[in-house]
Amino acid sequence: MKKIIELITNPKTGKLSSSDCAICLAFVVSSIVVLYQCFNYQQNELLLGTYLAAWVAQSQASKRAAIKRDLDRDIELKDDSDD
Repeated sequence: MKKIIELITNPKTGKLSSSDCAICLAFVVSSIVVLYQCFNYQQNELLLGTYLAAWVAQSQASKRAAIKRDLDRDIELKDDSDD
């Protein structure tokens, strides 16, 4: 359980991250819906495809934002060291 809390905690502040909590909750809920549909034989390709596309898109957007943030921070640090 401690590892799960670490996943949704901001490492700088030690507080729970509301955006990470929302993403985890959305993942759990959407996964439950897909599993429910599978076990009730109502699963179709559109539901599964939408589920996968949504999580791949979210993952890639999050990674892209993190890379951009890190690049921006590196540029700021370089500018500060030039002064």
